Amino acid sequence: MIDNRSQTLRDKTERLQRDVADIHGLVRLQPFCQQIPLPMGGGWALTGDSAALLVHEALLRRPRTIVELGSGVSTLLLGQVLQKLGSGKIVSFDHDLQWAERTRRQVSFLGLDEFVTVIDAPLGQCSLEGQMYEWYVIPPAALAALGGAVDLLVVDGPPQSPQQSRPARYPALPMLASCLSSQAWIFVDDAKRQTEREMVKLWTRQLPGWQTHDVDTVDGVCLMTRQ
Repeated sequence: MIDNRSQTLRDKTERLQRDVADIHGLVRLQPFCQQIPLPMGGGWALTGDSAALLVHEALLRRPRTIVELGSGVSTLLLGQVLQKLGSGKIVSFDHDLQWAERTRRQVSFLGLDEFVTVIDAPLGQCSLEGQMYEWYVIPPAALAALGGAVDLLVVDGPPQSPQQSRPARYPALPMLASCLSSQAWIFVDDAKRQTEREMVKLWTRQLPGWQTHDVDTVDGVCLMTRQ
């Protein structure tokens, strides 16, 4: 009985922390959220505090080309950042075709088609260092169009299955490293999760030249920049 009550208290505390983070994020994002059809009852791909951090960093660093793995509210926020800056583009890959179409409708609703492209990219098998991963099947033309011009890579997908022992998002940097500019930075969501911590360690070990900075949002964010 004591264990059950302790677990209930932990669950309620975690929910309260997430609600406070969303409220705090919404206050900071107020200029960007007035027209966004936000999900009811939470449901952010990013917690509010992580979303506010993403917008803050994007406004400071002024990326010209953004690649996002997993679309949603962050896509709409970054699209508005680019609109505010007056130039740039974001290419968002999503494995969920219905969710991608929903994001496209919201992009059009906000008049952001000039800045945002959402591309269907179903998951398929890919092999890296002798290991198999379920990762985005990205059209070759979409990668070729990016060249080496990507200034910001947002890693918020694909989803991590409880049955997966390896980090599901690990292929992001090995697969897209050649597309990144010399000024590129990486935004890793869910950075408090064990799989994401393992992923970042593997990246920095196998692809030297990157430094990391952890930010204590509810789910954790890791910002990676070139040394």
